[in-house]
Amino acid sequence: MKRRLMIAAAAILAALLAAWAAFDRAPQLPEPSAQLVQAQQGLDEITIAATLDPDVRTLGVRQTLQLTNRTGQRQNAVVLRTWPNVFQSLDTSPCAVDDDLYDLYYPDGFSTGALVMSRAQVNGETVLYRYADTYKTVLSVPVPGGWETAETVELQLEYVVQIPRMAYRFGVWENVFALGNAFAIPAVWQDGAFRTDPYLSVGDPFVSDCANYSVRVTVPEDYVCAGSGYPTVEKNRAERTYCFEAPAVRDFALVISDRFEQASQLQNGVLVTAYASTASQARQLVVSAGKALGLYTSLWGEYPYQSFTLAQIHFPHGGMEYPALAMIGAEEIASGGRKLEYTVAHETAHQWWYALVGSDGWHQPWQDEALCEFALLEYAEAQYGAGERADLEQSRVESAMRVTVPQGVTPGSPLSAFADMSEYSLVVYSRGAAYLCALDRTLPEGLNPFLRDYARAYAFARATRDDFEDQLAKSTGEDFAALTRDYLDTYILN
Repeated sequence: MKRRLMIAAAAILAALLAAWAAFDRAPQLPEPSAQLVQAQQGLDEITIAATLDPDVRTLGVRQTLQLTNRTGQRQNAVVLRTWPNVFQSLDTSPCAVDDDLYDLYYPDGFSTGALVMSRAQVNGETVLYRYADTYKTVLSVPVPGGWETAETVELQLEYVVQIPRMAYRFGVWENVFALGNAFAIPAVWQDGAFRTDPYLSVGDPFVSDCANYSVRVTVPEDYVCAGSGYPTVEKNRAERTYCFEAPAVRDFALVISDRFEQASQLQNGVLVTAYASTASQARQLVVSAGKALGLYTSLWGEYPYQSFTLAQIHFPHGGMEYPALAMIGAEEIASGGRKLEYTVAHETAHQWWYALVGSDGWHQPWQDEALCEFALLEYAEAQYGAGERADLEQSRVESAMRVTVPQGVTPGSPLSAFADMSEYSLVVYSRGAAYLCALDRTLPEGLNPFLRDYARAYAFARATRDDFEDQLAKSTGEDFAALTRDYLDTYILN
C-alpha cells in the first residue's frame, strides 16, 4: 500500500510539474479559425504605428484608416471618436465628478490627458479638421469632393496621446501604462447620424464596429507590451517593437510596463497569456481564464480570436474588457482567491458579450453586463456546484431586488440615468441578471441554447435590444415581451 501511494504521489507530482512547465514554453499563436477569416473580409482597415516615451508620458501615433462609406448616404466628412480629450481638464474629466472616486483615480491629484492632433490627410490631401463637441471627442475630418456611398477613403493622422497619471483604464500609475480607448476610432453610424455620445462617469460609454487592426508599438527595451492580440517582437539596439495583427475587433487597447512577469498556455486552442507583478500571479490569471474559456466555448460556441490576454493595471473596479484583452485591477490580483477568479470569469465572458456580439453600451448596458453576470453564475456552478451558484445568485442578484433606487431607474435605462457607479452596478449588473435568471428558470433547457443562437446570429455585428428579443422569440418559440418589460423597464417599489 505504502509503495503504491508513493508511486501515485510521484505520478501526480510529475503531472503537476509538466503542467507548470507548460507556462514557460515559447508560445505559438494558433491559426485563425474559419469564422475569424470570414469575419475580417471587407472590414475597414486601421494601421497604427506608435512610440511610447515613458519619461514624458506620451504616445506618438501615425495612423492610417481605410474606411468605406456604409451609411447609405453621401457624406462630406469622416467622423472619429477621440476619447483621450475628455481628460484634458477637471471640468471635463469623467473621473473628477465624484470626490471619493477622484481620490482613487487621481492619487496624486489631477493630471491631464489628451489626444493632440498635428496633421490629417484624406487621400493624400492635407485637410483642416474640426471638433464637433466641446470635449473634443468628436473629430470631423472633411473629405474633399465628398464621400460617396460604398466609396473607400484613406485617412492619415498624426497625433500625440498625452497619458495622465491616474489609476484607470486610460492612464499610468506605478509605471503601468493602461491605454484603453486611447486611439482615434470611427464613429458608429446609426439611425441616420454618427453617434456622438458623451463620455460619462458611469459605465463604458463606447459603441464601435469591427475593423481589422495592424498595430506596431515601439517601447524601451526593458518594457513589455500587451494588447488586443498576441505580438511578434522585433528587437533593436535600445528598444523593442511589438507587432500585432488583430482582425475583426471593435477597438485596440494596450497595457505596457517594465514591471511585468509573463505566463502563457494553450487552452482550448486559444493562446492565453497573462502579465502581472509576479510569475505566480500571471499563472493564476492564465488558469482562471482557461477554465472560463473552456466553459463558455462549450455553452455558446467558439471563442472568436486566436489569443486572449490578461494584464494587470491599477483600476478600482475589478476589471475592464477590450477585444481579446482583459485589464485586471492590481488590488484584485493581490487579493487572489475566488474573488479574483470571479472577476476573470466575468471579464472573459465579455469576449462573447461585447467583443463577439456587440451592443449599445450607452443606451442598453445590460445587454453585455447582465449577460456577463449570468455567465458568472454558470461558471460558479460548473466549478463549485449548485450550492455555490445559489449563494452567489442570492448575494449578487436577489439581494439587489430589495434595494431602493431612485424612481424610474431600471436595468433598461441609459447610462445618463445613473447617479454613480454603485447605482449603475446594482441595477444594470444585478437586476439585469435577475431578468436572465428568470428566463433561465422559465425555459425547459435553460437560457444557454438561446445564447448560443444569439451569438451565432450576431457574431461580429451589433445587436439591438429588439434583436435580442426577436432572437429570443425565434429560438424559444415563445413571446417573452411582458416578462422582459417587467424586469427591464418597470420601476420596483420597495
